[in-house]
Amino acid sequence: MKIKALSLAAIVLLFLSSCGSEAISSDMTGNEYNISAVVGTTGSDGIQSDININELKEKYPEYFEMTDFKGIEVYVWQMAENSYRCGMMSGTNRNKTEEEILSLQSKSLSIDEAKAILNEIGVKKEDIIVMPISQSYSSYAYEINDEYIDRVHKLFE
Repeated sequence: MKIKALSLAAIVLLFLSSCGSEAISSDMTGNEYNISAVVGTTGSDGIQSDININELKEKYPEYFEMTDFKGIEVYVWQMAENSYRCGMMSGTNRNKTEEEILSLQSKSLSIDEAKAILNEIGVKKEDIIVMPISQSYSSYAYEINDEYIDRVHKLFE
């Protein structure tokens, strides 16, 4: 009887100690990446935020079905000073149409959400292709020059 109680106590303790912790998984190539139901991130504005992966999966299932065989293209546009939105598509050997890129605004993500999804699906940093763009529905005026491109790329470092 004492052995059953001790075993049960050990299982409960093990379970409680794992709550809220991050798990490490590896893909078929042996690359490890972090998996967590709630990801704590610090945004470009320096504010800590928690992102719930399960909520993102429910809201944006198409992003969890992407393949990174030819990379993941992340299209980033600015909405206000230090405020960016983005959309993602699996990479291909063709240029995306204007309609495809414009359609990303209807399922746009924050930078932190995009990074959490990329982490969850196991995309390696070198397979992320950041594409600074301007979206017609953003009224914030900015020029896509070398400085801007560098700034946007740093959002994903």
